[in-house]
Amino acid sequence: MESRHPKRRRVASRSWSHLVTDILIDVASKHVTSAATYTTLRGVCRSWRAALPATVPRPHRLPPQLPFLYIFAHSPHNPAGQAFSLTTNRTFALRHLADAHESASVGSGYGWLLLLDPVCNLILRNPFTGDTIRLPSLEGTLALNCKDKPMSQQHFLVHRAILSSDPSADRNFLVVLFSNASLTRCFTWRSGDNFWTVREHPEFFVDDIIFYEDRRCIAVGINGACAVFDFATADGGNGFFTEVPNLPASGSPFLVESAGNVWLATVRSITSRKKPKVEIYRLDLSRLPDEITAVSESGDLGGRILFLKQCNSMSVASMHFPGFEGDSIYFPKINRHSLEDPRNNYTASIWEFQLKNVIVGRSSIEGECRVYTPWPKLWWVPPNLHKKLGE
Repeated sequence: MESRHPKRRRVASRSWSHLVTDILIDVASKHVTSAATYTTLRGVCRSWRAALPATVPRPHRLPPQLPFLYIFAHSPHNPAGQAFSLTTNRTFALRHLADAHESASVGSGYGWLLLLDPVCNLILRNPFTGDTIRLPSLEGTLALNCKDKPMSQQHFLVHRAILSSDPSADRNFLVVLFSNASLTRCFTWRSGDNFWTVREHPEFFVDDIIFYEDRRCIAVGINGACAVFDFATADGGNGFFTEVPNLPASGSPFLVESAGNVWLATVRSITSRKKPKVEIYRLDLSRLPDEITAVSESGDLGGRILFLKQCNSMSVASMHFPGFEGDSIYFPKINRHSLEDPRNNYTASIWEFQLKNVIVGRSSIEGECRVYTPWPKLWWVPPNLHKKLGE
């Protein structure tokens, strides 16, 4: 019954208008344990987005999360691509990438995607919060005219891209790019710079590269070729690039940091008919910069789970994820795609390899591409819901 008293009527009206969002906040704070569910709730409507802020107030309420596999393959029905959750075995869309439908996805790290737009502007985007960092244009830096390149070729302008640290937590993060245009140069941008720095080095084709110390990287190339890049050297002079003896990489090499160690994983024979062959080595870095020793490990990752993707690998402790076996490896692969008609559907797989039990399994994800996407890009993206520095 409506109150006859004007003041009491206004109070009742205001309480009813906030009832839904109040319940939503209470339920989300107590029962939502998945970043995927949290993101889905924020995507329902504008009032729900206002009720649930883009960043979770610290202390972080969500438990540790497995990374999602982000499939950057735009389609007319889903221009932002889709993310696949291993926890729920379902895909979902991320609304903060809807405006990136003409960009190429060239890398990912710390929950951020590196997007290259049609005029060679590199953009860092957190797909869960929408936070965006715009970097200086690469036009001319890569010795390529981006404006003359169709979108089907934009994906090939950057061969490898890595971040030194989380832009949400480090104001001095570094971006490093290796271009297909040259095997003797790389490009760096430090937070706050107004331009890209070009660094010359001896010819070296980078398959995978990882930071092992502040501003220092290990890179592995063809047939296990190995080199150290020291980006702490400001002028790029002596000591910036050091080639060391080869590592035992007899397949696709992946470098991953796990519990303070750097690991080398090699994967061979990833087909629907053959089980993958996986070899694991722990890298002994005590003799750097002269030598890196690869110590073979037969199935002991200390109970951790590795997620492999070149320039995008990561690890988590299995103890936080009931139902997921420790000492396991996950790696994604595109199974089917026709280059004759780029609009054909694709099938992506996530292979699981349990080292101790020598068990192999996989999950499949179906999707559709648009004409300017030659094939999907796959990236592991851990949910990064932390507030940016200064907020």
